[in-house]
Amino acid sequence: MITDLETGDPALWAAYQESLAKAEAMSHFLRDSGRFPLCGVGDVNTYAVFAETMRSLVGPAGRAGVIVPTGIATDDTTKAFFGAINGGRELASLYDFENREKLFPEIDSRIKFCLLTLSGRGRPVKGGAELAFFCHDASDLDDPERRFRLSPDEIALLNPNTRTCPVFRSRRDAEITLGIYRRVPVLVKEGDPEGNPWGISFRRLFDMTNDSGLFRTRDELEAEGFRLSGNVFRRGSTTYLPLYEGKMAHHFDHRWASYEAGDFEDFPPSSKQGPDALPLPRYWVAEKEVEARLADWDHDWPFGFRDITNATNERTAIVAVVPRTAIGNTLPLLVAGIHTRNVAFFAASLSSFALDFAARLKIGGTHLNFFLVEQFPVLAPATYDQPAPWDRRLTVGEWIRPRTLELTYTSWDLAGFARDLGYDGPPFRWEEERRAILRAELDACFFHLYGLQSDEVNYVMSTFPIVERHDKERFGEYRTKRLILECYDAIAKAANTGEPYVSPLDPPLAHPSVAHPVTRQLMSVAIPASASLRPGFPGSNEW
Repeated sequence: MITDLETGDPALWAAYQESLAKAEAMSHFLRDSGRFPLCGVGDVNTYAVFAETMRSLVGPAGRAGVIVPTGIATDDTTKAFFGAINGGRELASLYDFENREKLFPEIDSRIKFCLLTLSGRGRPVKGGAELAFFCHDASDLDDPERRFRLSPDEIALLNPNTRTCPVFRSRRDAEITLGIYRRVPVLVKEGDPEGNPWGISFRRLFDMTNDSGLFRTRDELEAEGFRLSGNVFRRGSTTYLPLYEGKMAHHFDHRWASYEAGDFEDFPPSSKQGPDALPLPRYWVAEKEVEARLADWDHDWPFGFRDITNATNERTAIVAVVPRTAIGNTLPLLVAGIHTRNVAFFAASLSSFALDFAARLKIGGTHLNFFLVEQFPVLAPATYDQPAPWDRRLTVGEWIRPRTLELTYTSWDLAGFARDLGYDGPPFRWEEERRAILRAELDACFFHLYGLQSDEVNYVMSTFPIVERHDKERFGEYRTKRLILECYDAIAKAANTGEPYVSPLDPPLAHPSVAHPVTRQLMSVAIPASASLRPGFPGSNEW
């Protein structure tokens, strides 16, 4: 249509060419003139170059104040600017606001902006910059708990790769998080030869926009004679596999949601009790396309994290083990270059409240970008080879493994995951009460491994208000917090006395060298012929 304007509407064509030339000239100026070496990069935003201009105009002993989006301190494209003002001790203060109270009536209530104050380079700020986040009104700055100081070195500790600003709701948040980062390294530290002990890389399998031509709906496949078996379509030798999207999975649950009647709906716990029950996706992709993209993937259970998130959600960092199938870009994959059994421990740690507390303080928008995940505090692989302080008969990994296995392996399509963890029996039954205790034990374990004290655990759990509200609506109490604190105290007592931790579960989990009572019972059940080592493919006899 644009091309046709040249002959169909010459005047509009000329106006378009003039506008195009102006846009290209402006872009060239911003990127190549030398005036904006810090902010004239990436997708250039005018507020960023505006802020850089103000910085360049400040005299050696002067000051500058500006109202700009909070992204000036948290976004990847402005990291060079923030790194410069922070490292040069030019950052005097940054007060972040959400526009919920309509301080700017014509601006969307979700917009986040900040009051940014810069000092001249001849008068460096002493004692660190003063920060406040999630304010709604100027009066919030009168609360001393809302305001705190961070030195350039502390910001570099929290975000060593990007040097962007962490986002804390209170002084206590900052203190606890700094303590975590002093004890636990980031997942990937750029420039350090030993800075990626997990061998982590990231991968997107199918792009929901660019690859949409490969996606088929249920109506299309059924019209062509394909038949649905489980959640896989087959016709003769041709197979179409389900396309997993981020919203279909959650912590220890690859059956979180199913596409029904034109939208995603919760997959009910009553259905999850059946190991053959599988969620339906919105789209399917030809098996040959999936295998072409997973040709170098040597196990049957990718795991990834939800790309769409928010610091104000019930949980922020949501990771899940999923079957070997098509996976959309809303669930980017984490690829670890170590033994797959250890990767299960890694996935469990990313599901913990301890990790989530630190993770949500890094989220400024709605996307969990790779550069944010790289700066999560993640326990080193060697942690899981150490004796568990609360049960020295086991290593930390041996203590975590059966709990992770039981929580994750609830249907046949994750048989490959179970096999890689050394278990070849049928799936574990989905039992809500038992799962709550298993998860509480794991969360308590990771709180200990992250070095948090009991009062800190109590505080961290109070920073998840949606979890608390849902618990009170369902159970009349904040059950998740109570269970975690009970397990935390029991683990602490076991570590102090030397007496092994005793699980409240009945039957309890046993030492890995001793068959779990539930495992013994399950392994006596005949494995159906429809079960398959390849997830989601009923009808195979490979098992």
